[in-house]
Amino acid sequence: MRLSVDFAADRSGTAELAWGQRSIWSAIHGVAPDSAHYFNVPRLLAVPRAGGPRRPEAVAAALAEVVGRHDALRSVVRLGVAGPYQEVAAAGTLSIETVEAARDDVDDAAAELVARLAGRSFDDGEQPLRAGFVVCDGAATHVALALSHVVADRRAADVVVRDLRMLLLRGVIARPPSSQLLDLVREEETASAGSDRAVAQWEALLRTVPSAMFPSVVGPGATPRFARAVLSSPRLDHAAHVLARRAGVSTATVLLVAVTMLLRELTGHQVCAITPIVHNRFDGRTRDLVTSLNQLGLFTLGPCGSLAETLVSAYPAVLTSYRRARYNPLAMDAMIDRVSADRGVSVFPSCCFNDLRPGEDPGGADHADGESELEWLPGSDQRYCPFCMALMRWKGTLGVELSADTTRLPESEIAALLFRLESFVVGAARRESAT
Repeated sequence: MRLSVDFAADRSGTAELAWGQRSIWSAIHGVAPDSAHYFNVPRLLAVPRAGGPRRPEAVAAALAEVVGRHDALRSVVRLGVAGPYQEVAAAGTLSIETVEAARDDVDDAAAELVARLAGRSFDDGEQPLRAGFVVCDGAATHVALALSHVVADRRAADVVVRDLRMLLLRGVIARPPSSQLLDLVREEETASAGSDRAVAQWEALLRTVPSAMFPSVVGPGATPRFARAVLSSPRLDHAAHVLARRAGVSTATVLLVAVTMLLRELTGHQVCAITPIVHNRFDGRTRDLVTSLNQLGLFTLGPCGSLAETLVSAYPAVLTSYRRARYNPLAMDAMIDRVSADRGVSVFPSCCFNDLRPGEDPGGADHADGESELEWLPGSDQRYCPFCMALMRWKGTLGVELSADTTRLPESEIAALLFRLESFVVGAARRESAT
């Protein structure tokens, strides 16, 4: 069954995609259509019990208010002659799927619903938000959402869920959004100087690093071609916290630097480059902005000492890589084409690092109990990046996922690299604790 609800706002307009939107749009369109749904951003909210049961119509009205509150949720991306653009509607209708479930089955029904909503790609011209309710005895128990990554990154999706929960609990959100998508697009139109600096910094580095971290095909690969494995490791979680505390950095920095050092070991390159995915939410105006702000930074690392020493010496370069992660993607693409032409080979690290955790977990610093576990996840025949390492919360601890092109990094080496990362960081933490 479906439930329809109208939404409205006092803002509308047509605009180019913001820089972060354009970056993720290109990534999505760089993979096969049957793989693009991996970019979708799913969220699940248990309807608050305070205030008693809520009918689906009341929850739908609150969701419509959230859609009216944020430009991005009313933005439809279309493909024109000059490329993608977006139309932010002043009003529209949201169609909501409803699923009836018995009291003992609502959690399973909610998990199945959000997986189904997020399990297919968003098409150009489609509304960017899919919604569904689980209903039990006439009351909505869960709200399942799937957002197009072009209009919302993971932080933006969290803001949407937070706003919906606030409306269900209090009936009102006192403060307006700190900023809006259409405002961001206008600001970026006049921010070419900052973009030019970032692009120039990238160019200086790309002229000195290998053309790619894994430039050669080494075998026929597996089926599907891109394999995914995740290592859950309480020991690695604990060790990363130990080193982070000693060096005064984040655990993400510990693992970024460690991975880059191991890439030097694995590939034999004197200098390695990796592109951390940067959230670009460093001030009050962008912290709660609903859109997709993620762009790639560029971190390079040459000959270095121990992991503990390198965390200190390389930290300024890590911070700089975050600062050069806001730029006009069209200008960046033009620069990469120019450098590639000058060098006579396609130049790009094609090696990324993504911290998907909602934040630092202080519990990881307290104990290293529990066994490590390697789990293979469903692969795909096409991915945007041939090497992508992601940090996540997995089975109650730190999970490190590695997705790689098996024609360049065989499955056996994917597993070996994950376990090597664990032993490398754990060993470094033990040496630090012994001093």
